[in-house]
Amino acid sequence: MANKITVKILLFLIVFSQCKGTSWNQWRGPERNGQPQGKIQLHNEWPKDGPSVLWESDEIPSQDYGGFGSIITGSKKAYLSLVWHRDVPTETRTISDLFLRKMGIRKINLPPEKIIKAEEDRLSLSPRLRGSKLQDWIDDWIEKNLSVKEALSMGDLLASRFKKGKLAIPISTINRMHEMKSTVFPNQLALDEWLDQENFSEEVKKRISEGVPPTKQEAEDVVLALDLNTGTIIWKTSLESLPTGRKSSSTPCLSNGKIYAIGSERIYCLDSKTGKLIWDQKLPTKEIASSILPYKTSVIVLAGNLRAYDQKNGTLLWENNNVKGKAASPSIWRAGSREFIVCNSSKNIFAIDPNNGKTFWEGPGGGSSTPVCEKDIMVVHGKQQDTGLIAYRYENDSITELWRIPKLTRRTDSSPLIKDGYAYLIGAGMRMCVNLDSGEIARKVTAKHDISSPILADGKILAYEINGSFLTMINSDPNHFEEIQKAKVNALKCTSPSLAGSKLLIRKERKIICLELGVFNSP
Repeated sequence: MANKITVKILLFLIVFSQCKGTSWNQWRGPERNGQPQGKIQLHNEWPKDGPSVLWESDEIPSQDYGGFGSIITGSKKAYLSLVWHRDVPTETRTISDLFLRKMGIRKINLPPEKIIKAEEDRLSLSPRLRGSKLQDWIDDWIEKNLSVKEALSMGDLLASRFKKGKLAIPISTINRMHEMKSTVFPNQLALDEWLDQENFSEEVKKRISEGVPPTKQEAEDVVLALDLNTGTIIWKTSLESLPTGRKSSSTPCLSNGKIYAIGSERIYCLDSKTGKLIWDQKLPTKEIASSILPYKTSVIVLAGNLRAYDQKNGTLLWENNNVKGKAASPSIWRAGSREFIVCNSSKNIFAIDPNNGKTFWEGPGGGSSTPVCEKDIMVVHGKQQDTGLIAYRYENDSITELWRIPKLTRRTDSSPLIKDGYAYLIGAGMRMCVNLDSGEIARKVTAKHDISSPILADGKILAYEINGSFLTMINSDPNHFEEIQKAKVNALKCTSPSLAGSKLLIRKERKIICLELGVFNSP
């Protein structure tokens, strides 16, 4: 009898450890640090054509039709939440944000005098100036007229306008179109009558008249459950919603057999086995990219402010109005005998008491990156130039700055990693490895990593590069911190990869794919 009980216990422990190891139950993994639990052995080298593709899912929209949320997994399923948009015929015509972007009608955020000079110089460009000579002229103009920060944010836009020469849409037209953004005309005739009254060129009027689509967007809040071995959709839950475009890009979480997800303006809970709706609560704002954090019996999200809901019934437990925004995702910092919810706001990073939502501390940080924590140290990728990558230490019930590395980059969305006494930033156009205690840079190189957050397993960092075109494998050893190999994957650039054992799940523009990277061994 005792032997039978022992065998049952061993079998339970094996199954439990395998489920724990294969689970990527939330944004950035089980500990919110970009790393899996359990031992994972990954191949040191991929085939010439890249890792083998185990399966591809059916079509799933993204970007303006499904956002940029990432994938999570349980022991046997993969899950994705999205606001699923579709176009339907309509008599009305709308000057939408999507239409303006497709038309290339972007506002130039520069001082008025610099905009005027750029337009004067664009219109005076000789049509004979082409190719490399034109590019040299553009580079010289940007260097002489823009600050480094302005060049990072607006340089590409001005360059495209210089290349179009006199064919570029005038600034006055761009400003007028943005004033009219979200305007709904009752029909095509009404749109054309308005265009006739505007001081646009005939070519621009024609482009707008023909470009505004005869459709409108409708949307549903959707959660998909896919078989982790085949990619087959097991269940799909859809709730009536409203279109919010690509800004709705939250990643769901799996906790205690339930899926918690954010829709266009709701937080809701589903049974992970069946997809049955358990509860549904309206949020005070919409267009949320913050990913849900499970903490004990609550779930926490940044939706206008930082808010905690009861996992069981969706009751609002507390809210903190110091932490504002909709893009940053909270994390847990277990420091000494304390636990904090840490989350970026617009300019600062906050540490919050998870039991009552009260602010314990705030310091420089900010932006949409997720902080990463290990014991008494927290590393934050901050939005402000003078903050850059910054580390904090918890000691004697207080939080103090340990070190910082200021930097000026266009993007500050990528979340850091911590491993074996080093912090890693794979993003913002660089790969950087930093001694965790001293802040000394062990290695820093320029690389085309941008918004996506990396993951680390078996001593290897996996990160998207060149707008998601490539999956790059990087040696995390500070003494050999360099690229091992890269493979063409064409991932959705603002998402991040997810691990399920040795399987890597990648969201693409119209589907999910699953790659095999090695052999999983339970701990």
